[in-house]
Amino acid sequence: MDKIARMMEYFWLALGVVSTGVATYIAIAHGWAAGRVFFWFPLVCFAMFFYRRFMRKKMKEWAERREREERG
Repeated sequence: MDKIARMMEYFWLALGVVSTGVATYIAIAHGWAAGRVFFWFPLVCFAMFFYRRFMRKKMKEWAERREREERG
């Protein structure tokens, strides 16, 4: 499960980097007024990256705490 979670984190990170490049290109090619809406996509991607990272670490912490409680 941890491998899938890490893979999805890097997916969102890569998608954020790519969409930042595309949004920057659109803003340069068509002007800021036409391209500014495209900067929402990288913001959402980076937010998902940090949210998934936070939740993966939190879930790992919960699992370790549950194991400690079951053992002793």
